[in-house]
Amino acid sequence: MRKPDAVFCDLDGSLLGPDKKVGEKDAATIRRLKELGVPVVICTGRPILGVRQVVKELGLDLALCSNGGCCYDFSRGELLFTTEMDHNIARRLLTWLEKEGAFFLLHAPDRIFASFGVTMPAHYLLEGEENGGLLTCETPLEGVRILKILAIRCEESAILRKGKELFGPEELTICSSERGFVDFNPPGVNKGAGIRQLADRMGWRLEEILALGDNNNDLPMLEAVGMGAAPSSGVPEARAAADFITTASGQNPLTTAIEHFFPTRPFGP
Repeated sequence: MRKPDAVFCDLDGSLLGPDKKVGEKDAATIRRLKELGVPVVICTGRPILGVRQVVKELGLDLALCSNGGCCYDFSRGELLFTTEMDHNIARRLLTWLEKEGAFFLLHAPDRIFASFGVTMPAHYLLEGEENGGLLTCETPLEGVRILKILAIRCEESAILRKGKELFGPEELTICSSERGFVDFNPPGVNKGAGIRQLADRMGWRLEEILALGDNNNDLPMLEAVGMGAAPSSGVPEARAAADFITTASGQNPLTTAIEHFFPTRPFGP
């Protein structure tokens, strides 16, 4: 029986529907994949502290977070790898975002910081010192492992354009992950690079990996694997990069993608 070496799933706009829940069929498919020994890995722009609930609900172990900037093993409670932002570059970025009047978040493995006027997203479920508190361009960052800085509720196209003018690819990887969101990661960090690093570590073949993603930050992931699927509700760039257009977010897109790439249907409930 042919089966994938691993399955990587983006969350928002992909595995999670508009209600931020996993469809019943997709949850059953994930359980079946696990029974067959197929690793299912969350691959998201969210921070580690923003995926704990869904990882627990699905009974998963691994998550590539902050656009591939880190990999966390929840079963062992340990980081497998990280790529961290230079503090001088982070300081320049925060200073510029403040001048632009942008709102922003900073992802660290163990803390999340937020600029003035930002309410932490409900799915972060932060406890105690996991809430790093107020973030400004003058906030002390010594000892903070910066995985990503995220501009939110911003003029996306303008921030993308200006950001790429101010910071070269050797300083930051810049992309959009959602309407009004712009992601700033360390150079070379993207979901495709994260998958390659984890696959090399685990002995998985890229051509035998299935990935599901819907947005611009998912493009490197869809291009890196042998079986890329994008929901019909995804952005045009994601649909163009995918090998298969699956059902829309909220309509069990993972199950439909599995049925397409593995038509013998060994994964059904």
